[in-house]
Amino acid sequence: MANYVKSIPRDVGGEPLQEFPAPYESLATYQVENAAISSAISFNPNTTSLEVGTFGGQGAVIRWVSVGETASVAPRASVVASGAGANFDHWIPTGTYRKFAVPKETIGQMAGGQIGSVNGLFQRVAVINGGATAASVLLTEF
Repeated sequence: MANYVKSIPRDVGGEPLQEFPAPYESLATYQVENAAISSAISFNPNTTSLEVGTFGGQGAVIRWVSVGETASVAPRASVVASGAGANFDHWIPTGTYRKFAVPKETIGQMAGGQIGSVNGLFQRVAVINGGATAASVLLTEF
């Protein structure tokens, strides 16, 4: 499998700087002040990693949204945090942030596209509060 995620920074001796932010300018940023309603966010076509931070409430949950999901095709490009219909992939506790390599969804294409399509990466993510209390969610694409 090809390594499609941008490299973390390294010091002059070549050692990886594990806790440092990505040494690249972000491709896009989002701020959801009250993530009480599930919303799907489309990525920049060159996004390979994602940082998600939360503040307040019980944090947030995310779910990678497949290309076939639409407003009329279940689970309707959304995420459910709790109950029998819970379908989230990751939980980000309040007051923290997590880093994600955008996972592969398809086999991709041989050439002639941008990083996301060539590598078959997910192109959307759905976000919602992790509980009943409102939470702010910050997302950054790299």
